[in-house]
Amino acid sequence: MKKESLILLLAVFVFSSCRVGKQLPYFQDLNVDAARVQEVRVAAENPLKLQADDQVQVVISSVSPEAAQLFNLMGTAVVSGQNSPMMQSLYIVSPSGSITIPGIGDIKVAGLTTDQAKATIREAVVPYLKDAVVSTTLVNFRVTIMGEVNRPSTLQIVGEKINVLEALGMAGDLTVFAKRNNIKVIRKAGDKVEVAHLDLNNSEVMRSPYYNLRQNDVVYVEPIKRKGLQTEGLNVLIPIITSFISLGIVALTRIK
Repeated sequence: MKKESLILLLAVFVFSSCRVGKQLPYFQDLNVDAARVQEVRVAAENPLKLQADDQVQVVISSVSPEAAQLFNLMGTAVVSGQNSPMMQSLYIVSPSGSITIPGIGDIKVAGLTTDQAKATIREAVVPYLKDAVVSTTLVNFRVTIMGEVNRPSTLQIVGEKINVLEALGMAGDLTVFAKRNNIKVIRKAGDKVEVAHLDLNNSEVMRSPYYNLRQNDVVYVEPIKRKGLQTEGLNVLIPIITSFISLGIVALTRIK
C-alpha cells in the first residue's frame, strides 16, 4: 500500500510539471504534423513612415563634391568613393514634419516612407545639382521590450522591418511566467497612444496590424497571476521536493 501511495504522489508531481509545460508553446491552434506544411495568413507589411522626432540620415552624392556640399549641413564629412564623393547629414524631423535642407529650405517628410522621402528630396535638389543621387535612412528605429522576457531592453533595429516574434527573440524570449495570450503593444499615433493585445497562443496573431512593429513601439509582457507567490514558493518548495523524491526513491528501494 505504501508503495502504491508513493508512486501516486510521484505521478501527481510529474503530471503537474507536464501541465505547466503545455502552456508554453506558441500557436497552440496549429496541428503538429511534420509531414504537412500549414499556411497562415499574415498582416500586410506596410512600410514604415517617417514621423516627428525621427532621425533621418540623408546622403547626397555627386561627381562635384563642392556642389554637393551646398546642400548638406555645415561640418559634415566628405566620404570619397571611386568617382562619387558623398556628404552625410543627420536630420531630426521637426514637430511640423519637415527637415531643412541647406540651400533648399523645408521639405515635408512626415507621413512618407524613406523611399518617398528620397524621391521628394531629390526632386528639390535636381534643379541645382542635376547628377544628384540621394539616399535616406531611418537611424532611430528602436523598440522597447519590457516585462516577462529574459533580457528586457531597448533594441536598435537594423533595417526597417521587425515583427513581435523577432523582437521577443532578440530579448531572449519569454520567461516561463509570461502571459502569452496578452502581449501588449503600445504605440504612439499622433497625439494618442494605442494599446493592442496580442495572443501568441493563436496563429491569427500574425494577421494583426500590430504584429509588425514600428519605430518607438513598446512591447510589454504581462506576468501570469500569482507570479510572485509562485517564485517565492518555488524557492521554498524545490529543496522540499528534492528531499521528498530522494526519500521516495529510498523507500521504494526498501519496499522491493
